[in-house]
Amino acid sequence: MSYHVEVVKQAVKEYADLPPADKGPIKKAILGLETHPRGPQVKKLQDRDYYRLRVGDWRVFFAISDKFKKVTILSLERRTTTTY
Repeated sequence: MSYHVEVVKQAVKEYADLPPADKGPIKKAILGLETHPRGPQVKKLQDRDYYRLRVGDWRVFFAISDKFKKVTILSLERRTTTTY
């Protein structure tokens, strides 16, 4: 079961702004969604039809369309930690 990965324009811009050391692992993880869109690192967001994939300090947010066998990358965000 192979899915097609599509990246929205905003996510392409965010990828271009990533530090060079982070681009490789993120690209590899995104391409891995073609074969395993609901793999062990993928979490479904509560009350939403979106998912997130953790790649180091980064999060890849995406949607899955089983009907069209498509994964749409919506955004890439650095995980922020709050210390109290």
